[in-house]
Amino acid sequence: MTDPRFHNPPLKRHPSLQPLSREHYNGLTLARQLREAALGDEAVRRRAAEQLAGAWAEELEAHFADEEFLVGPLVDPSDRARLVEEHRSLERHARMAMENPEAPSGEWLQQTGAMLERHIRWEERELFPAAERAGGEALDGMAAEVERIHRDRPGSRRRQEQ
Repeated sequence: MTDPRFHNPPLKRHPSLQPLSREHYNGLTLARQLREAALGDEAVRRRAAEQLAGAWAEELEAHFADEEFLVGPLVDPSDRARLVEEHRSLERHARMAMENPEAPSGEWLQQTGAMLERHIRWEERELFPAAERAGGEALDGMAAEVERIHRDRPGSRRRQEQ
């Protein structure tokens, strides 16, 4: 039995948004790791930047593109603009981590981790529910995209499928 103090039941999501929502767990884990590494020495901070660069290459870049393509058209223009703006800001941080061989500052890691967490929480609490309210038939017609995401990115799959 799960300890109720630590149990957060999963949010109910339209099946077409579930893969993207599942990937948010990895993003929240990364955000926590970045914030924790902010307190570490140079080697710890460098490894955290490498984790961010790896996450960008393995999942985040494609995840952001899928959200913009699948979710963006379903929400109002201001939410779509925020989605793209925040993605570009996080992309700049990931590229800085990839291109700079020096260990980032603790402040930079703290800011990056906090930015990533805020973005994911906004998507889960506001953006995805707005897409579900507006999406209807469009969400129902995304089965091929959902299968592609499942196939290409293991973090999008249900735990029993991984």
